[in-house]
Amino acid sequence: MVAEQRKEKSVATFNRISKVLSFIHDNLDVSLSLEDIAAQSCWSRWQLQRVFQAETGLTVANYVRELKLSVAAEMLLDTEQRVIDIALSLGFNSEIAFSRAFKQLFGKSPRVYRKQSQRIGLKKPIQVSEINLGGVHELSFVEVRVDTKETFLFKGVRGEINGLFSLSPTFAKVVPKLWQCLEQETMNVPRPTAPLVGVIDVTQADFDGSRMHYWAGVELSAQISLPELPSLISEKLDVLTVPKQLYAAVKHRGPIERLPKTLEWFILNWLPSSGYRGVDGYELEIYPDDYQPMSLDAEMEYWVPIQKV
Repeated sequence: MVAEQRKEKSVATFNRISKVLSFIHDNLDVSLSLEDIAAQSCWSRWQLQRVFQAETGLTVANYVRELKLSVAAEMLLDTEQRVIDIALSLGFNSEIAFSRAFKQLFGKSPRVYRKQSQRIGLKKPIQVSEINLGGVHELSFVEVRVDTKETFLFKGVRGEINGLFSLSPTFAKVVPKLWQCLEQETMNVPRPTAPLVGVIDVTQADFDGSRMHYWAGVELSAQISLPELPSLISEKLDVLTVPKQLYAAVKHRGPIERLPKTLEWFILNWLPSSGYRGVDGYELEIYPDDYQPMSLDAEMEYWVPIQKV
């Protein structure tokens, strides 16, 4: 009985936050106050802040701000509208206030961002993912970011896998073994302080996603000199150059065994209505140094190569 009551409470909270998110997404063209947003829920401003952050990991104000500015960044790249017109269309009072907020988030002015013509750090609206886990439907909030990653050097352990949509998937067995090999190979040697990265090369894969190459390793610093590259970390690791690419970075929360379900949702639900399309390239798994793959609170990102439709 207690477990059922907790589940009902969780679903009710989830539904209220979903309603709040829908209100925000539908009203990005006006100046949204915390009072306006709280009125869409049963909570006070303080209570909404607390529950919203607990459920999404974000504050209400930062989420609205980053979403508005990301929409503005897309408009800068996809239209010829004046900066002042874009600012006013998203509820900013002036071009000065808009430009100041834009530079704080993206590190450059709207005009420089438009001139450089690169999609960097674009926050997309939080979406609801419904996945089936052993016959149980589980709801979760999923964050997606559109980002450009420059060419980088990578060193790791390589193997061959059959992917998520293959007729005979093998990634669930092969990938953990590759990470174990990496750990053994680097156990007694200094390793760069950088996130662990899984690289999946789908450019040479068969049509059903089989025979893909997977690397478990570490991204190297751009300052690495070529002469020291072979001996860096370990001579037994493969070196790979990953080319510059536009990505959709999908945040996955929870045990790593649930990652395939998150990717199914992304490919079947998010991508078709996103204004982007997937392309063959190098997919990335980004893990923090302290990643705990079985933890319910674990967070990692899966980066999928995309291009603007």
